[in-house]
Amino acid sequence: MHNTDSNKVIFHSKEDIGGGYYLQKGEHILQADTKSIYSDINEVLELYNLKKYIDNDLYLKSWSTDDIANFKTKATEYGNVIGQFMATIYDSNVVDLYENILQEYIHSFWELVNNQSTFKRISKTKFTTIITNEPHLIHEILIHKKLVDHYDNEIKNFLMTYPQSAEILLSIYEVQHNFTKNQKLLPKSLSIEEKETIISNYLDSNDVNYNYLELIQNAKTRNDFKISDKTRLKAKRLHKSETEKVFVNNGGLKFGVSISFPENSIQIKDMYVDENLIAHYSFSLDFIRQNNDPYSLYRNFKDLFEYVDRHNRINLVSKTSQMSVFERIIGVHSQNEYRFGTAFSLSEMASYAQILGYNRVLAKLCISLESILHFVFTTAFQEKYNFASNAHFSIPTAPNSNFEKVRLLAPEFESILKQYKLYVEDKAIDLELLQISSAPSAIKDIPSLNNNKYIYFNEDNEEMLLCSNLIFSDQTLLASVEPFKNKQYNTFFDLLANEEGNVKFSNYEEYQKPQLQYLIDKGFISVDNNEIIQVSNAVRLLIFNDLYNNEYASFYHYPIDFQVEVTRMKDDNIVFFERSLFSKPEQSYFNYFLNKSEFTNGLDLRNSYLHGTQASPNEAQKHEYAYFTYLKLLFLTMLKIEDDLLISIIND
Repeated sequence: MHNTDSNKVIFHSKEDIGGGYYLQKGEHILQADTKSIYSDINEVLELYNLKKYIDNDLYLKSWSTDDIANFKTKATEYGNVIGQFMATIYDSNVVDLYENILQEYIHSFWELVNNQSTFKRISKTKFTTIITNEPHLIHEILIHKKLVDHYDNEIKNFLMTYPQSAEILLSIYEVQHNFTKNQKLLPKSLSIEEKETIISNYLDSNDVNYNYLELIQNAKTRNDFKISDKTRLKAKRLHKSETEKVFVNNGGLKFGVSISFPENSIQIKDMYVDENLIAHYSFSLDFIRQNNDPYSLYRNFKDLFEYVDRHNRINLVSKTSQMSVFERIIGVHSQNEYRFGTAFSLSEMASYAQILGYNRVLAKLCISLESILHFVFTTAFQEKYNFASNAHFSIPTAPNSNFEKVRLLAPEFESILKQYKLYVEDKAIDLELLQISSAPSAIKDIPSLNNNKYIYFNEDNEEMLLCSNLIFSDQTLLASVEPFKNKQYNTFFDLLANEEGNVKFSNYEEYQKPQLQYLIDKGFISVDNNEIIQVSNAVRLLIFNDLYNNEYASFYHYPIDFQVEVTRMKDDNIVFFERSLFSKPEQSYFNYFLNKSEFTNGLDLRNSYLHGTQASPNEAQKHEYAYFTYLKLLFLTMLKIEDDLLISIIND
């Protein structure tokens, strides 16, 4: 067990806001004369941490130019002291020295052992002794390449028996890290087969972390990391059984949806959430009956169910802005998964229940969803937008089971995408050319008729990214200021929008003012003679808000003054344009359902039915879900095509 000392100087990183605190602790050391001999390893390691501050040009504001010059000289002297001391470490004394190192300096010690090649004087036997005595030390060792290479076999042998080795492997290959971390490395001698053995043994152990089971099940196959189908199935079954235990023992978080189509309803549509977190949606049956032509019934997916917003962006996509801070940072998540939270899950439940309930309502009117899709693509688009007259869409017949219908509908979905792609490229659909091409069309490759269709924030512009976070993030400190603290505004934008003309710069604490000044310098806000904070460019701020909340914007749905401002923002390298039928978030949404090209947790509906790996024909509920999900994606596709056609006509 290593002792600790809270008074010691520690260097965490150049960006760490606690640097000044540690420099104050170490100032007396910098001011003192450098000793000729140091016998205490912790004293040497403290000099090493102090040297890092000076080498990174981190100083106290109270230091003069002469002080800084003097301390730089001291840092050079510390380098000599550190080198001389590390040269005295040998196989004979390393264990005793290491046991005396403070907990705070374990990282510094192994960093120096790695960087100064001290490991060459430490035998593999002694290294094994150290790591066996402190197994958790492996997490530190694996971030140092020279150590991993030198002690290759010793580390491999350790990992084969260490209970947490599977979690280490997954942290390297799968886990998404929300904060910057040192990348762990693995010994080259650890084979692909041995890595899977580690994973399989982990699943058989009594100490499995539930959060890692889904990562194993959906792990991406790589050249140096592969998990067999048998191991994936083992993880899947264990995940299922553990999930059932959680809900049986703890109840879990329960929420749901209720869909109704009442007669004699005063409102065309309504929604409320009850005390049991059930979202109740109701849609007027009379309205549907009275507007029962195919095109009106199709438009209900926009006007009633709100599958798309007023800018014809798909409302159902997962958005980071809709996830709580806990959903964003808590838990173990794959870097390759489609991330979503409760809002997305509720939206998916609602949209599925809506199309399922709507299908039953239409069946009583002797109308099918498939016939509506057929009419829209082959008749309505031609009449309204002069779309290709030979566009075609084959309807699965009613007597077929959902299992059979989804296998018929899947290729029709592909055909619609290919037909529209040909139409954009040639302003016509050459059916013979369509038949020649057998390769599937990736969602991202379906073009738009309109240039500069979607607007995206340029996340490489770090200054504007910082401004956006200061204004719109729910983690900003600028939303809290007197006399409005009790109103608990989530963001600085909410504060300014609701308290316009009343927020005073002078009411902010001193630690908050540098952030305000940054926004002033970047032209987002200003301060008038009465100390009132004013928005400098309301149009730009609203565009930023739209991009923050939705992750993209539709250029042609903006009014002219917004389009002009967006063009300026493009010239300022704040945003960029792209031309495609689906936006990037929409592409990801489709890919999540249809394939695993982008996400390891994708439902893979397209490939499973194409390759015959779908559920058994007897599992009717799963095939019903797949079929109505395909129908939902088709209606979304029609809404996106119509939006594209309409924009093209308006801009001609």
